[in-house]
Amino acid sequence: MGATDTDTQTMATPEVTVAVKPFYFNFGLEEDRDQAFEEAMNDSFSATLGSVTPTSVTSSRSNSEKNSCCNRKMLNIVLLGLGFCCTFGPMQICMLAQTVILNSVRDKYFTGTSTFGYLSLGITFTAMTISFFLAPALSVLAGPKNAMLIGAACLTLSISSFVRPLEITLYIGSVAQGIGCGIIWTVYGHFLTENSTLKTMGRNTGIFWVLFEIGPVSLNIFYVFITQGATTITEEMRHLLFMVLLPVSAIGICTFACLDTCLPKSSEEAEPKKLTIYKTTKSNRLLLAKEALRDEVRMAFTKEMFMLIPIFVYMGVELTFYINVFGTSLGYSRQFGDLRESLVGLHGLFVAVGQMAGGLVYGLLGGCQRKYGRDTGILLALLLHMVGFYLAYLVIPERAAFDMTSDHSLVPPSPYLALTCSFLFGFGDAGWNNPLFAVFGILYPQNPVAAFAIFQAYQSFGNVIAFAYSGAITIPYQLLIVTVLGIFGAFGFFFVDWKIVSDEKKLKQSLAKSLVLVVDKPIRSDNSPPQSTIL
Repeated sequence: MGATDTDTQTMATPEVTVAVKPFYFNFGLEEDRDQAFEEAMNDSFSATLGSVTPTSVTSSRSNSEKNSCCNRKMLNIVLLGLGFCCTFGPMQICMLAQTVILNSVRDKYFTGTSTFGYLSLGITFTAMTISFFLAPALSVLAGPKNAMLIGAACLTLSISSFVRPLEITLYIGSVAQGIGCGIIWTVYGHFLTENSTLKTMGRNTGIFWVLFEIGPVSLNIFYVFITQGATTITEEMRHLLFMVLLPVSAIGICTFACLDTCLPKSSEEAEPKKLTIYKTTKSNRLLLAKEALRDEVRMAFTKEMFMLIPIFVYMGVELTFYINVFGTSLGYSRQFGDLRESLVGLHGLFVAVGQMAGGLVYGLLGGCQRKYGRDTGILLALLLHMVGFYLAYLVIPERAAFDMTSDHSLVPPSPYLALTCSFLFGFGDAGWNNPLFAVFGILYPQNPVAAFAIFQAYQSFGNVIAFAYSGAITIPYQLLIVTVLGIFGAFGFFFVDWKIVSDEKKLKQSLAKSLVLVVDKPIRSDNSPPQSTIL
């Protein structure tokens, strides 16, 4: 009988040896490592003891909540892309062609000059530099959605100033344009991260950029259509252009108004923590706004930010060159004949196509960059821009940035060569942005908005410097400046990226030695906890 009782007890409580699933750490945030550990332990319990809760009910409810939340987040990403398409599409046309457009205005209300557009854009980027530093605090005070609407309204106001150009309204419009850009680009980071997880960030960024570039591409085609064969921008052309740009920009305001800022909590919250932005309540918004400014200032004085300043400034200077100076030089070069005004729009079109192609290629090669390093992406972008600058040196007359000129370039005038430059500029620009934003996500995962605001502020500062000298020095010297800055910027990025890679390797080696999960005792079916040791 004793033996029988013993056998019965043995059958009632059999010993079960658990094969713990191997788990892998995402070597980044501390929350990611904790989550990986928790998931591994949960999987072990589930495999051994079985479910002790009604999973059919909870899984159905969680799946429903997850799908609802994902659908609303995806809708926000689509609305964000369409809003940028409608607001920044018209704004980019203005930035691209305003020097040529304003130079063609000759009436009793306003007399344009060949370099007034440079002055106007210099004011725009000065206001933008200040706006980027203040935008995170404004986002806290007004709320992200309201801040986005304020920025979009400023951009629409700036576009309206071109319908009937007056010196005072153009100055006001330039300031409004800078403020609007600074606010929207900063709050963009909030909406992108709030509606993304670490897993969906790349996909959502790609969707956003494809929708965004629809605006510049389609509106540049429209600009080419209305200026085809023209040697100057007439009043009728200007009115027709802005009769389209102004309503499109207003539609962008309505699109931003549809953004959903009250997203439900979903079961995906159990994933690694999302990139977080300043969380506000009505009672402490002013306090959080001050804290946002302090955080931004502290971040601006970190060693990594100092090393990235050259690339920030370079991206502002090269943006000024290919967005305005190069396009203006095409419009001022009589060697291109009746095609020169249309070349301004074609230039913008090929830049946008290059940016879309670059974003697609760099997105597809994301795995290669992780394997071989982000510095390879920056090196490719630098080489593409160097080729583009050299071709621009060959195809553009030296003094074409100042006024109408009949001078000839070093090679016979070739629209195809000029548009090749445009494509290379756009493709290379995507190559600079993608690795840089990836570094922001690694260095500043808890506050990407401040990092993005600092980057945009320095970039705008580079724009201001470039517009200050664009009307004073010839094309070869402008190209020399931007080339030297590009080389220094690339080496600054290499230093930061190599340090990140080195730190990641050290962390992996440390974790490989210290975080070893050993199951040294069996788990019994009486719900006793697993006995494990972390060496």
